[in-house]
Amino acid sequence: TGKTKTLLVSILRTLEMEGDHKKRILVCTPSHTAADVLTRRLGQYLSSKQLFRMYEAERPVEMVPAEMLQFTRQGAQGGFTLPLIEDFLAFQVIVCTCSDAHIFNQAGFSNRLLRVRRNCLATYIQSQIQRSHLKMSGEILGLQETHFTHLFIDEAAQATEPETLIPLSVVVDDEPNSVKVEIALAGDPRQLSPNIYSRWAADGLQTSILERLLRLPSLGGRSHLMGPPTSSTWTTMDELIEYSFQREDDHKHLSVFLTMSYRGHPSLLIVPSKLFYFDKLRSIHPTINNCEDKWCSVMREIESMSKIAYPDDVTRTKQASWPIHFRGVIGHDLSVAVESFWGSNSWSNEQEAGEILQIVQTMVREGVSTQSIGIMAAFRAQVLLIRRLLRSHDLGAVNVGMVEDYQSVEREVIVLSLTRSNESFVPFDISRRVGLYMQPKRVNVALTRAEKLLIVVGNPKLMKKDKLWGEFLLFCRHYGCWYGEVDS
Repeated sequence: TGKTKTLLVSILRTLEMEGDHKKRILVCTPSHTAADVLTRRLGQYLSSKQLFRMYEAERPVEMVPAEMLQFTRQGAQGGFTLPLIEDFLAFQVIVCTCSDAHIFNQAGFSNRLLRVRRNCLATYIQSQIQRSHLKMSGEILGLQETHFTHLFIDEAAQATEPETLIPLSVVVDDEPNSVKVEIALAGDPRQLSPNIYSRWAADGLQTSILERLLRLPSLGGRSHLMGPPTSSTWTTMDELIEYSFQREDDHKHLSVFLTMSYRGHPSLLIVPSKLFYFDKLRSIHPTINNCEDKWCSVMREIESMSKIAYPDDVTRTKQASWPIHFRGVIGHDLSVAVESFWGSNSWSNEQEAGEILQIVQTMVREGVSTQSIGIMAAFRAQVLLIRRLLRSHDLGAVNVGMVEDYQSVEREVIVLSLTRSNESFVPFDISRRVGLYMQPKRVNVALTRAEKLLIVVGNPKLMKKDKLWGEFLLFCRHYGCWYGEVDS
């Protein structure tokens, strides 16, 4: 929906605002990847004297993209360091991760500490004037002004609340007379929450401050934006989204929802919009029944690999131009030892992996670049299995990762392996918050990463028992996107 571009324009427009006080902006994200993306795009409009990308001193230079270095400062030993204080205070925009924002407090560059310094200096000047038996006319200006005037936090729905409090502690000054800072949190509360690996801490820390603030009372709204607290369901943000879409003027409210999508074919929006956003998402592209020649021919080749499911149902409703393909595979779960935060148990599915290999080979023969293909799997063992298969067939350039690896990342083609085939293991997956069954936020990410072509590989007999995947199967059956094994 252009969230990052909206954030960038907001930052640049803020810098252009007229006023008595110069605008200085702190921009934070939970990850270095997201911070680098923002720096790269801001760097198209700001110089290295205006924009600073701050890294902790211990971060290896080799891990930093080369184009970031012009916006950093490095010491004699090559490590990252802070600039001179006069340069530091002159930057208009500083970008860092939420956790690295603690450096401001350590260096004494938070709004509160800078105000204390100014007041100490003013007290010293006044005492010196009194000792000299002189009189000072007027007053010392700027004592209560704030250094950082704005704070923007991108991907705020992915940050834990303590993580978000670090940059907030830099800009928020509790002095009653100090100038208040404007704060904007940007993120999608319907997609991935913070990664919490302790099941005992998940109940509290897995709710981001963005989601928690949206639950607070709002002037002129309901007692809570989401209504009274209720028991958790598979759609915990429904009341919030519904309420936000019913409003006529976003400018009078504290939250704004972006509903126009600029990515990919309009048909790719239909299922996510219905399942997660009350059918409110709209595509900027004017028509839904057009197909680029390249992707239509690729789709026909993929479809020719297996038989269409329920052919009698789709005689009139098949949409040949829609770049969505479901491949039904009745596979088998295989427990594999893979070290992770959860321990050593993971799962793979050889049948699905083999099907994906054939699909990728078909696309490459049709001229699809390996760099444009992204493969997602529900478990780490399946990721490793697919990587080995691809590399053994000289297709190692294809990116393979888990769903979490694709948050904020898009590919022209996304191939998704649901992996799980045994229903008896699903409750165990849910208790550990893994897999893609009964996991609405992970499913939302998985279905919204493709720009040109979405391919889902899974067991339809298990999928139909899940509310979300059951809806996806009905969609694919109705519009002729379902190939391979059926659910009965």
